[in-house]
Amino acid sequence: MLSNLRPGTPVYLFYKNEMRYAAGTVHQVSGQYPAMNYQQPMMPGAGAVVNVTIDVNGKTESYERIPLNTSIAEFPDKGVLISETREGIINEVTAIRNARQSVLQQVPTIEQEIKACDNLLIELNPQLKREQEQAGKIASLEKQLAGMSDQIAALTGMLSKTLGKKPKEE
Repeated sequence: MLSNLRPGTPVYLFYKNEMRYAAGTVHQVSGQYPAMNYQQPMMPGAGAVVNVTIDVNGKTESYERIPLNTSIAEFPDKGVLISETREGIINEVTAIRNARQSVLQQVPTIEQEIKACDNLLIELNPQLKREQEQAGKIASLEKQLAGMSDQIAALTGMLSKTLGKKPKEE
């Protein structure tokens, strides 16, 4: 529990926005004070909180209102999770990984749904269908023009080589 935080205690920090972790040492711990929620009166058993200063990689970081009745504390505004053990960080990283994997597994389904929506929009909106057909025709014409341009350049090159060589007069 974070209630065991004392100066010199090792802690682990997970920086979610950067996807990195660091080990730190508690530098200073304030006295306990009630965990007051400014919107609601304090609930019985809500526990106490402390403010902590942690030395991390030669820098000092301050965290306020760390609940003492948990083993991890999250600070979404800073994108940081503090744990008294590496296991707390491991659990958080595993949860994030599993959530991201789940999202990746949904990508093919989502892509199919987007294609289905595009097809429905074309079917429901004749103007959109005409615009798409016109865009396809324009793309085809641009491709043909590019091909013709290459052919003209090749013919021009061949003509200049041919005209550049004059027969020698005897």
